[in-house]
Amino acid sequence: MGVIFEPGYSLPDGDQPLTHARIAHANNWLSGTAAASTTDSSYFEDGPDNSLTYEKWKPTALPATWEMDFGSVKDVDYCVIGAHTLGTAECTVKVEKWTGAAWADVTAATAIANDMEIMAIFATVNVSKMRIQVTTGTDNPTIGIVKFGEALQMPRPFYGGHAPLDLARQTVMRTNISETGEFLGRTKLRSSNNSVLPWRHIEAAWIRDNWKDFQKAIEEEPFFIAWRPSAFSEVALCDVQDSPVPSNMGIRDLMEVQVTVRARGYD
Repeated sequence: MGVIFEPGYSLPDGDQPLTHARIAHANNWLSGTAAASTTDSSYFEDGPDNSLTYEKWKPTALPATWEMDFGSVKDVDYCVIGAHTLGTAECTVKVEKWTGAAWADVTAATAIANDMEIMAIFATVNVSKMRIQVTTGTDNPTIGIVKFGEALQMPRPFYGGHAPLDLARQTVMRTNISETGEFLGRTKLRSSNNSVLPWRHIEAAWIRDNWKDFQKAIEEEPFFIAWRPSAFSEVALCDVQDSPVPSNMGIRDLMEVQVTVRARGYD
């Protein structure tokens, strides 16, 4: 599905433009106590609270809710949903906040078109609890990850040199050929969507204040990225094989860094 904005979303003062990436990573997503309206006995109520995509929550009936109680009031401007079948199950989903007395909509109920990761972006709310509600569907979906928090907003955009992750499919194949050169079929050994996220001309002070939290987070956990949410709805759940190291550009006090990623979930 990709990016979902709250109705009438207006960029808050001080936020980076929506041509700049939004990133949800382990050092900015919030922890707490998970609860669900119902849970299938073969699945896990708290499955979406970690990043193990094989531990999933599945309700037994719709509408269904999955919520996170943060234990105290927190600032939240995103909700990400990953490793799900909401598109396959033709579900409609919305994000809600706890007002202290009742649940209120943050995003409108949205029909999910496919099983791409989802990032809901909204103006910061100060809340103690948030939840997702699956309002309708043709089947009960499974969901592997749900996270809330304040996104890392990159100070520079990128465009040139980046292969969009939904187009960056790389497949290792083995072709069978007869002794006389006849084509006998092909086996797909493995596929993944790999790309590079290249950032340049970033002020060194910003890197020193913000990069280490992200760098350390992705050593342990995957992360979600909407790379250019104003123009492209693509959202990916990525992991890295190497730690991305910023370097000086030699131009004033500017640095550059690139993150080589593998994304899950694309067909």
